[in-house]
Amino acid sequence: MSDLADKRVQASMGLRVPREVLTKDLITGMVMSIVTVPGALANGILAGINPIFGVYSMIAGTTVAALFTSSVIMNVDSTSATSLATGDFLAGFSSSEQQGYLVVLGILVGLWMLAFGLLKLGFLVRFISNSVMTGFLSGLGVLTILGQVGDLTGYYSEAPNKVFQAIDTFLNWREIDLATLVLGLITITVVVLVSRTRFERYAFAVAVVGVTLLAFLPMFTSVLLVGDTTEIPRGLPKPNLPDLALVPQMLLPALTIAIIALVQGAGVSQSAPNPDGEYPDPSGDFRGQGVANVATGLFSGISVGGSLSGTSTLQTIGGISRWANIFTGFFALVILVFFGSLAILYFWLA
Repeated sequence: MSDLADKRVQASMGLRVPREVLTKDLITGMVMSIVTVPGALANGILAGINPIFGVYSMIAGTTVAALFTSSVIMNVDSTSATSLATGDFLAGFSSSEQQGYLVVLGILVGLWMLAFGLLKLGFLVRFISNSVMTGFLSGLGVLTILGQVGDLTGYYSEAPNKVFQAIDTFLNWREIDLATLVLGLITITVVVLVSRTRFERYAFAVAVVGVTLLAFLPMFTSVLLVGDTTEIPRGLPKPNLPDLALVPQMLLPALTIAIIALVQGAGVSQSAPNPDGEYPDPSGDFRGQGVANVATGLFSGISVGGSLSGTSTLQTIGGISRWANIFTGFFALVILVFFGSLAILYFWLA
């Protein structure tokens, strides 16, 4: 067995890893945080709440999950599925009420997941067919893309659902903000082009940081910034105690989100083996995601689950051990505390 293989096996055993692995994961976490903070803000937008709650999910959920999941490399974060589901359940509440419900929802999601894990129900994932998983993820991808049409074009349709909104945007193409569309398309192009070079692991970071600088040019003054729509607080997120009176009406929504998140996480468990070559225990991943959601709920984050795209990105960048996700959450906190005002400027909604 090669030295690198030995290091990967050691990395699968816990937090005691060789210095070379720790250094590589430190760099991975730094790059990963730059890549995923904009996505976390976007998930907050998908949920129809303050985008900063998406970053809180990274800080609390990603970090805590890395300590408890059976999977070593699984990236646990808010996803498009959990964000869309959260938005549906919170749609009827005012912005002043949403945080209280978000706290209760996150904690209940975590408790459902913990219950499934303690009952060792992870074996049920073997009965989920590949076609069902593919259909689920493909449908989710389509909904996510359609849900971003308004942010990509600067035209926000009032049509009743995402399909009709996309059609309405096409029919009203004269209302599209050209500067917003151009920045969005440039970002996509940079990701694709850099991904084809030897710097592919940095493609998302280059796109986010590089194209962001263009937003400061005079011809892009019409581009909507996160700071134009909501306040992005600086500093550490503060824990919140749940309002127990809200528990009864949040039980079923929490169960729904827990199932959605666990199905996604099961896809990671079955596709991303640990560094020792063994596949993780799905029930152990259930428990780890449960603990992460309890922590996320306490800090008003969006419910989290195993992310296929996040795990793939983490591996592409070079993550090896649990420290890759721990450092990702840590650097997300650094960005929030020290560069919060900059985030307001350069993480645009498109």
